[in-house]
Amino acid sequence: MQNAFAEIDLEALSHNLGVVKKKTGNKKIIAVVKANAYGHGAVEISRRLIKNGVSFLGVAFTGEAVQLREAGIEVPILVFFNRDTVEECLHYNLTPVIFDYGSAKKFSTAARRLDRRQAIHIKVDTGMGRIGFSPDKARTEIPRIAALKNIYIEGLMSHFSDAGLQSKDFAGRQLHDFLLLRKELRKKKIIFKYAHIANSAAVLNMPGAHLNMVRPGLMLYGYGDEKLRPALSLKSRILMIKKVPAGTPVSYGRTFITNRKSIIATIPVGYADGYSRKLSNQGEALINGRRAPVLGRVCMDTIMVDITDIPGVKEDSEVALIGSQGKEKITAADIAEKTGTIPYEVLTSIGQRVRRVYK
Repeated sequence: MQNAFAEIDLEALSHNLGVVKKKTGNKKIIAVVKANAYGHGAVEISRRLIKNGVSFLGVAFTGEAVQLREAGIEVPILVFFNRDTVEECLHYNLTPVIFDYGSAKKFSTAARRLDRRQAIHIKVDTGMGRIGFSPDKARTEIPRIAALKNIYIEGLMSHFSDAGLQSKDFAGRQLHDFLLLRKELRKKKIIFKYAHIANSAAVLNMPGAHLNMVRPGLMLYGYGDEKLRPALSLKSRILMIKKVPAGTPVSYGRTFITNRKSIIATIPVGYADGYSRKLSNQGEALINGRRAPVLGRVCMDTIMVDITDIPGVKEDSEVALIGSQGKEKITAADIAEKTGTIPYEVLTSIGQRVRRVYK
């Protein structure tokens, strides 16, 4: 391997899905595999999840769904941010999320031309401020959509604005508004097969939001609860080892200068691979079960680490940038804390030239 590779533990993925099932009972699961399954590889992840009983997948955009279809995946795929890809949705048998009447009418017209019924899910904005009908507008627009020919409103959905649900007060109001709308629409004989609002945090900590379908994302990949197992390890191998005297500058801008005789290892991974430049002079790599600090600025393709105090290191020795060696462990959450972001961004930033290896 010339540079970094991501090792994906499919058993960890199966374990995490098991936690979802245990938390939610017999609820249907939409496994969220958008953004290349949060950096884990959408096709292989989807195949494993389907093998383990998932019957729906969720993606952001139509192109992501087409990739899954062309890989032979046949389960229903919900496209969250579809708008003008009507023909693609019909051709690939995708389920769009609808958030305006005009789009629903386009799907109705196209489906009628093909003499078929098109399943859709309708998005309600209960407090995210992103897409979806406001609850008030939904009360008038959803009946209009329900009256369209060749349209089947399979699901009603919303989205919590606090992804981690640190404070459940606002989430509780969102859930209340969502359930009230569903109740009022039922009185108008508009019945939804599925209603879903629960993200990973709600799956774990808000059972009242499970309804009859849930949408886990991050927890499938091992984050959000101590019972979960991170599925991805980011690894590489040492490219070069050199001994340098005290007073040697390391990397761009000479932001680090050795204060002793040092042994420095160069590792072929950098910010082009998703290893954040914010980890300059504060990141760590695991080598021979020990922590090796990043020296100087993270480069586009390489980092340098101090292995002076780690015995037995050789060129081509394996390095873990996310993952574990011996008793030491570095998670995406650890990196997120150091770089002022969230695990989602750390995982989805891992670049396409980083090969995914499945075990």
